[in-house]
Amino acid sequence: MVLRLAAENWIAHHLIGIDEVAGLRLIGVSKPVVAMFLVVALLLLTFLPFGRRVRRDVAPRGVLVNLLEVILLFLRDEVTRPILGKEGDKYLPVVWTFFFFILYCNLLGLIPTPLPVPLVDAHTGTVEWSLLGGVTATGQFLVTMTLALIAFVWWHGLGIYEQGLIAYLRHICPGGVPGFLKLPLWAIEFVLHFVKAGALMIRLWANMTGGHAVLYAMIGLIFIFGTYWIAPVSVAAGVAVFMLEIFVAFLQAFVFTFLVVVFLGDALHPH
Repeated sequence: MVLRLAAENWIAHHLIGIDEVAGLRLIGVSKPVVAMFLVVALLLLTFLPFGRRVRRDVAPRGVLVNLLEVILLFLRDEVTRPILGKEGDKYLPVVWTFFFFILYCNLLGLIPTPLPVPLVDAHTGTVEWSLLGGVTATGQFLVTMTLALIAFVWWHGLGIYEQGLIAYLRHICPGGVPGFLKLPLWAIEFVLHFVKAGALMIRLWANMTGGHAVLYAMIGLIFIFGTYWIAPVSVAAGVAVFMLEIFVAFLQAFVFTFLVVVFLGDALHPH
């Protein structure tokens, strides 16, 4: 019974607990924030050399360079151009940033990170040094909400910039509807714009949190049953879920990016 409660508390704390960093808690720096700073550093370490290599070589060589090039061109040719046309290439830097930032956040949560950080215990207030571990920033509700809010402001801002505020608000309601339906339909469509952002937020958060819950539940079977005889089954199931989590990390980064481009296309081309 004690082992079962310990396993349940461990899973719940990892999924919803936010451990604050000692000395930085007043400005809201916690383990997910440290993880995002680490993701930014990894992105710089990845793409600064990649950019120099692409500029220097006519035909870039190397496994990493070619892999990144394939992903970038796929997002351009299969996502952005079919929806926005070739003029949408000017928005590619933001689209690529969304994809790779979310992807790196998703993947970082699957890798144990041996980075020691001083954390403040939420219950006792004591400071203890702990390893950062595998922290999935996109498994935190506030992180996905911020990403969705940034995307929301971006596509609406570009729509207003391209069409003007009055024309943009007028195009929220589809054309060709009877006059008595325009106001209620406009109100429904107005609310749906916020629902789109909410869907982006919840989809990413729920998929990353749900996958981790299943993964820890599989490993926690050892503690729940209180015997190591279940370990082979628990580890085998955990490995299978872990492989699925890698796929989901790529899939959710793609889905978030794809939907942002779709919503941007709606804002730029209301027809």
